[in-house]
Amino acid sequence: MNGSNRLAVVGGLAAVVGGLLWAVKAAAIMITRVQPPIVYEIAPLFFPIAVVGLYALLNGRRSRLALAGLASACAAELAAVASVLGLFLGPAEWTPTGSEGSRPVTVLTPFIALAAYGALLGLLLVGIVIRRAACLPGKWAALPMFLAATAIPLIFLGVVLQAINERLFELPTLIIGLEWIGLGAAMVRHSRFAARTPASA
Repeated sequence: MNGSNRLAVVGGLAAVVGGLLWAVKAAAIMITRVQPPIVYEIAPLFFPIAVVGLYALLNGRRSRLALAGLASACAAELAAVASVLGLFLGPAEWTPTGSEGSRPVTVLTPFIALAAYGALLGLLLVGIVIRRAACLPGKWAALPMFLAATAIPLIFLGVVLQAINERLFELPTLIIGLEWIGLGAAMVRHSRFAARTPASA
């Protein structure tokens, strides 16, 4: 297995872990109305790594669009590290909360936003190139671009669903988490298959 395939496998595993953390968080709230500790806060660390792994799948077919996506993912990873360190090591007033009379915006808010939107932008840009180059088999090639393009609309859909039942607010997060898991599994499987073929040796 060459360096690109290894990086793609690492990225795929990161996508699975990050997606699993989001799915567990959403399912726990929908079932128990209690958010499990830590899982949601650390999930953003894994998504930019997944985008870097996706970029590695391009091998010799990298373009300026993909490079822009890689740069966005790297910026998102730095922001995610800063936000996680701030959340766990910083003072309590740095932690944004959504309850009435609390702190919806703090010094960490820009880092949290950059970690989220930077990863999605990177996924979209790299995903466009992945689809053009068919670097994942079949319909899987469109999944990165689809995931990135639908994530924000799904989050807004959660607001609508909340009006029906407050537990449904977490349904889009569950769906997005499962999509990341599917993408990660496809990346790992494809990379391992490519590593076993004579052409990749």
